[in-house]
Amino acid sequence: MTTIFLGSSAAAKAQARALARCFARQGLKFLPWWDAFTAGRTLLKDLDHIRGRVDAVLLVFSPESSTRIRNRRQAIPNLNVLFELGYFYGHFGEKKVAIIQYGELYLPSDLGGYIHIAGSRSFRRGKAIAVGKRTQREFERWIAAL
Repeated sequence: MTTIFLGSSAAAKAQARALARCFARQGLKFLPWWDAFTAGRTLLKDLDHIRGRVDAVLLVFSPESSTRIRNRRQAIPNLNVLFELGYFYGHFGEKKVAIIQYGELYLPSDLGGYIHIAGSRSFRRGKAIAVGKRTQREFERWIAAL
């Protein structure tokens, strides 16, 4: 049984649920953030506990807020989800941590060669976009390489 931690912002929770439903199958289990810890609490101890319970991590990046970068307004992902990327990457390494992106957002150039699974250019806060065939293929490729 392969267990995958599924992280997202609260705004992308519906999308994360849709991904878990789409990717569910025998031998694969998701541990979503809303079942793993309580939002607003100190996260580090929870993350320490979670990393011992999972084999890999899938993080949903979506536009959460905006900031000014190089004099241009940019949408950025949820900062807690970005932190989780660094935390789990440091523990599991690059092959066991993947990002799936929904919506247009700014990502640091250091993440350019990182494992990304194509989501959608569209994002609806609190609602899910249909999981496309390309997303499914790229997810399956990532799982097969674990």
